[in-house]
Amino acid sequence: MNEHPLIGIISAKVSDPEQHLVLGGILSQAEKQGAYTAVFSNIYNFNEYFANTEVENKIYELVASPRLDGIILIADAILHPFIQQYIYERFSKSGIPVVVTGAHLEGFICINNDVRRDMQDIARHITDVHGFTVIDVLTGYENIETSHERVNGVRDILGERNIPFGDENIIYGDFWTTSGEKLAMEYISGKRRMPQALICASDYMAYGVIDTLFEHGINVPDDITVVGYEYAGKRFYHSPILTTYRRSRKAIGEKAANILCSMINNTSHEDISLDGCMILGDTCKCRTDKYFFGQELNEVRNVQYYADLNISGNFEQQLTVCRSISDYIHTLQEFAYLLRNVKGIYLCLYENWCNISEKTDMNKKSDDEIMTLYRVISPIEVPSEPHFFIRKMLFTKELYGAGDKYFLYFVPIFSSGIDLGYFIFQYTEPDCYDTMAVEWLKSAVNALIVLKMKNDIHELIECNNLSEFHDTATGLYNRKGLIGELENTAAKSAKDDKISVVMIKTGIFSDDSRIEEKNTDLRIDNETAECIRRISDSANSFCGKIGERQFVLVSSGKIPENYGEIISDRLESMIGHSPLYSSKYSFCSIIISETVVSAENFSAQDIISNLENEILLRSPQISEIGKSNEYAGYADIRNEMYKHPEKIWDAYELCRHFQLSCGHFRAEYKKIFGISFHRDLIRSRISMAKYLLMTSPLSISTIARKCGYEDDKYFLRQFRTVTGSTPNSYRHFRQKAEV
Repeated sequence: MNEHPLIGIISAKVSDPEQHLVLGGILSQAEKQGAYTAVFSNIYNFNEYFANTEVENKIYELVASPRLDGIILIADAILHPFIQQYIYERFSKSGIPVVVTGAHLEGFICINNDVRRDMQDIARHITDVHGFTVIDVLTGYENIETSHERVNGVRDILGERNIPFGDENIIYGDFWTTSGEKLAMEYISGKRRMPQALICASDYMAYGVIDTLFEHGINVPDDITVVGYEYAGKRFYHSPILTTYRRSRKAIGEKAANILCSMINNTSHEDISLDGCMILGDTCKCRTDKYFFGQELNEVRNVQYYADLNISGNFEQQLTVCRSISDYIHTLQEFAYLLRNVKGIYLCLYENWCNISEKTDMNKKSDDEIMTLYRVISPIEVPSEPHFFIRKMLFTKELYGAGDKYFLYFVPIFSSGIDLGYFIFQYTEPDCYDTMAVEWLKSAVNALIVLKMKNDIHELIECNNLSEFHDTATGLYNRKGLIGELENTAAKSAKDDKISVVMIKTGIFSDDSRIEEKNTDLRIDNETAECIRRISDSANSFCGKIGERQFVLVSSGKIPENYGEIISDRLESMIGHSPLYSSKYSFCSIIISETVVSAENFSAQDIISNLENEILLRSPQISEIGKSNEYAGYADIRNEMYKHPEKIWDAYELCRHFQLSCGHFRAEYKKIFGISFHRDLIRSRISMAKYLLMTSPLSISTIARKCGYEDDKYFLRQFRTVTGSTPNSYRHFRQKAEV
């Protein structure tokens, strides 16, 4: 088990006051127990089905992460039965401890308030303190159990006191203000006789009642006493101040965290009382409890301060002018101060977020998906470069730091049914993620969609004649065309034929989606396509562009097992040294994955999928290169060396440039790039030689000079040592059906 257990908390719309209370109990108790917490929540949580927002609930797939040591489900927060079932399926087979609050779920430890007992306390207050005998109850939906339990609690007490209470005293609603408004109008119009007291099974229904009565001149509590249930907050928005009952939601959270931590650590736990209490206001004649009302006012002042900051700022306007992901991250950093108590903000996107469409099968997204994480702000000093991680792992200490406490909130990023990833908010205080955070999040997500649309619109303008089987910009096969041609090739091949498939991903980790850069990107794609065409100069070879900066080269026939390696070597040198490409990207920004397989029992889809997965898995390894604080300076030197290997590259001169000892320079260089400076210098010279041999008619002697060799024989000897062939053999190699 980890030093700090990680508890996953499943809830919905966690900015709501009710969820805030439960979460406050869980987070504070988890902190005492030395556990970290990760909250997974949707944003909207409708109780009806809406197709365009269904995708937000994919955030709950993260609870299948092996990083979690236990789960707390706040079940009553999740309204729609389909979403409830969707969540249950994702944690029911996890094999880790689970505690459920707010509902009974077979097979799990469940904690809930006794709503019947709570309503008994309210009924006692109405009868014993105020002496009322004509009492109505406004409860929730008629078809759910909790609505009847709330009524039965009142019925118990009234029965004990021989106070009449029948079906005419029970009104079913929807737990929202509309139910209260409707009932109030029935009282006002005389359609329903007005009782001495009305007990509402939620504060919101009570608000609807007292607001409507106030508008029509009905005096509360002189004409009717109204009592709510839940203590949902926001009483100061209504007149008079509501008398209500505080359900012990915070205690539920504390008890759930206590029990779960004891299950994880195999220890005993203290019991926590779930008793609630009356919170007095002016809707009964007890009058307002100043202590509780003062707390509410302090909280609203704090929230209002951040609301005023949002209103007076220009966050949304600044976001709309962003033209790249870099601009976008910078703007989020600039306006992070609008979020209360936040210490870290992390943007997690699928690698192809900018190209995902409604036609994309999002169900194919796997837990092993590689995602890109951008640190907007962080409580620790970390490199600014993107971090690449496997989706199911959630986080590492290196990312968030290894402090004594932190609370994480995972919330989805989506639009029009398209899942793009999620935001992670990191807090160091339990009082966090409020309605202001939701508004900030909505602005940030909308701006990201606008950025995506800018990319889509430009692509549409550039590729308005897109063929069904070909990429218009490069003329190569698109994904559909390439897979079709692969299948045809396999079908026509002899049983002993081999098929070589080489996949090239260029411009790794580029985040520049500025419109003015798109023309350059298209020119680079065309340049890359031309390089691949040169290598594939054979009747038995073809190539395609199957994604953004992602190309495939296919060869078939009587080819050797190492054929893919030979082609990969040529492609890397050809593309890496191309003028436009080398002007924008470093030499290590290319990933090539290859395979040679038998034409018999060939599956084009499987081959392409396997190569794509291999590239995805290798991407994080390359990203590690950029994490060193010294990377930028060393990378500039290395890129210049690969562009101009003919220059004199002396390690001692470079050491003086870096003001380092030669030993330290060499050690740091090898640590960053995985190769010694001397060997990399040789590699840069031979790489340029390969490029010139494939693209120019220059003599061997001239090429040697251009690559920094004064002695032709030494060049020939070193070239053969590195490549296994002579320069002439390398130049005259052609891809043929038989090699």
